[in-house]
Amino acid sequence: MVAYVDRKGADFELRTSLGRREAGTVTGRQWPGHRTTTANWSVRHFQLKVENTWEHNAAEIADALVVCQEETRADLLVLVGEEREKRAVHDRLPRRLQDMAVEAPHGSGSRLLDEDVEQARTEHVRQRAERELERFLAARRPDTEGRSGAVEGVPALVEAAREHRIDELLIRPDGPDTHREVWIGEHPDQLAVRRTDLKILGEQRSWPARADDALIRSAVTTGAPALSLTPAAEASGGQIPAGGLGALLRWT
Repeated sequence: MVAYVDRKGADFELRTSLGRREAGTVTGRQWPGHRTTTANWSVRHFQLKVENTWEHNAAEIADALVVCQEETRADLLVLVGEEREKRAVHDRLPRRLQDMAVEAPHGSGSRLLDEDVEQARTEHVRQRAERELERFLAARRPDTEGRSGAVEGVPALVEAAREHRIDELLIRPDGPDTHREVWIGEHPDQLAVRRTDLKILGEQRSWPARADDALIRSAVTTGAPALSLTPAAEASGGQIPAGGLGALLRWT
C-alpha cells in the first residue's frame, strides 16, 4: 500500500504483482494550512491552529490507513511525501502497522519514486523470507519429546496437508521436489504420494498434479500462506527445506 501524504490529506494506491489500483482518498481539514513567519500574538495563535490542523489530518490519515490495510491485507505500507508529513502519519499508526511501514526517501514528485517503492518491496520480501526460513529451521529441530514444529519433503507435507496441519507453506520454486508428481482428488485435502493411497482413503476419482501446485491448493483452502524462499536462498548457506518444499505446522 502506497500512501501519498500531504498536509491536506492522502491518496492510497495498492500495488501488487498484477499492477496497481486506487485504494482510497482522505481529505482532512483544509484551513488553516500554511504557517507564517510574523511574530505578533495573533499570528502565533494562527500558527497554533495550523499545527492543530496538521495533527488532525495526520491522525485521520493514520486511521484510514488502518482500515485500508485491514480491507486489503497489505503487508507493507510505503509513505510518500514531505518528511514532516510522513513522520506525523507514521507516529500515529498503531504499533503493528508501524512495524510494516517505511518512508520513501524521495517526495511524490520524484522520478525515483517507482524505484523507491520497488526497492522497499524487494527488501520487505527478502526480510520476510529470511525471517520465516529462520523460524522453519528452528521449528525443524525436535523438542525434548522428539516432536518437530516443521516438516519437509513431499511425503511428510502431503500427510500434513491431509490433516490441515500446515500453518505456512515454504517453497523454493527451483527445488527438485516442486515438480514431483503426486495425486489429488476432488477436494483440496485429498492428496497422496501414490494413486493407490487415495483409493485406500476412499477417493474414487484422482488426477496427477505437481507437488507444489497440490500443496498450494490445499494450503490456501485452509487459510495458510505460501511463501517463496528464493529471496532468502543466498543468505541461507544452503539451509533450505529438503527438495525445496517445507512447512511450519499448526500443531505437532
